[in-house]
Amino acid sequence: MAQMSEWKPYERFVQGGMVDGQYLSAAFTMIAAGPPRLANIGGAAGAAASLSTEGAAKDWALPIGVVQNVGLSHNRNFARFWELGSERSYFISGRTTGQLQLSRIMYHGPSLLRMLYAYYQDLIPPTVVPFVYANPGVASVANPHDVKIPPGYENIFLNLASDLFSQPIGLMMYFRDSNEDTVGAIYMEGCYVPSHQIMTDAGGTVIQEAVSVQFERAVPVAVRGLALVSADFNPSTGF
Repeated sequence: MAQMSEWKPYERFVQGGMVDGQYLSAAFTMIAAGPPRLANIGGAAGAAASLSTEGAAKDWALPIGVVQNVGLSHNRNFARFWELGSERSYFISGRTTGQLQLSRIMYHGPSLLRMLYAYYQDLIPPTVVPFVYANPGVASVANPHDVKIPPGYENIFLNLASDLFSQPIGLMMYFRDSNEDTVGAIYMEGCYVPSHQIMTDAGGTVIQEAVSVQFERAVPVAVRGLALVSADFNPSTGF
């Protein structure tokens, strides 16, 4: 990355490390659902170790396919104060909240709410909720809740009023670039689903689902990814 003293608009790029053809896109971004806390699978270190091993992530997080849209946002509150006799102001930092939005089409197989709660298991009748995949999180979750109100059956969960959805889940976002090199990962802990929508129309060919998700905190996972791009400038490449 060029320094201020090295700025030469006709000769060099301003930002270094921008390799031609190596980029991030939706095709190399994965969303996966898992247990509510990384502590359920050995903490962030356990997650990082499993993600660094080919195929190991499937043991505790299940990729959510057929996703068309995803949005992750954080909002941090700030209080701004002025003082008498001056035009200057001060900021005092407040709390941070995070949200996720997911939408996808309904295809053959589990619906979106079923995929989000794929790790969950309740084998006590009359409401039986089997897990979609065997995982270590289901055995170590802090609150193995006995579901009373059915969320749905088999592949389709549609009843957001079910007490199943009073239990938290976890969601992971995993990023690779076009060379399939890992760039980073983040795990949203303590996720809840406050809203669920199903959308279609008379001329439509698909049925689309959407959920909004609120999470308690986002935990970066230190995966074995690309090293930090430094500010060193290489005049031979123009970067």
